Amino acid sequence: MANAAAKKAAAARETAASTYQPVIAALNLLYLILFAVYKRSSLNTFQCLMVVTLVSLSYLSYRGVVDNHANHDFKKSDAIAGGAFLDMMGLLVVVQFGSVLLSDNFYWLLLLIPTVGLWKLYSAVKGGLSGVPSGRGAATSSDNQPEVSEKDNEKRQKRAERRRRKW
Repeated sequence: MANAAAKKAAAARETAASTYQPVIAALNLLYLILFAVYKRSSLNTFQCLMVVTLVSLSYLSYRGVVDNHANHDFKKSDAIAGGAFLDMMGLLVVVQFGSVLLSDNFYWLLLLIPTVGLWKLYSAVKGGLSGVPSGRGAATSSDNQPEVSEKDNEKRQKRAERRRRKW
């Protein structure tokens, strides 16, 4: 059974890699071409450092998306496979093309990555502490059972009684 799960994860990883690798490669290549065309005259050390940073971050987000696809359970979760790494990939594309075509101020959007990371860390620690409300509201009750009216309970009991009589 574990071998089947490993094969399924490897197949999901390969499918995700074959889907995202050409897209990420094309986006990074287009970014580098646009950067060479539009920013060649005003090239400085900061911009070269940002190019290396953005391409590296896009590779890391690609690896995260592929790994997330391998570990994602499509039957149990409605969430999109890729998770936060897919969000980071979208942010990087906005920063890459915004910084080349519009303004260098788009680099400031990269501050969202550690901000979101710190928020997730805070939420995990806050949610993990006992006695501290998690902020999830009334949806997390201690018994995790939805409240059922007396009429519904009576109907269920009658239905169960009828089923018992059949057998």
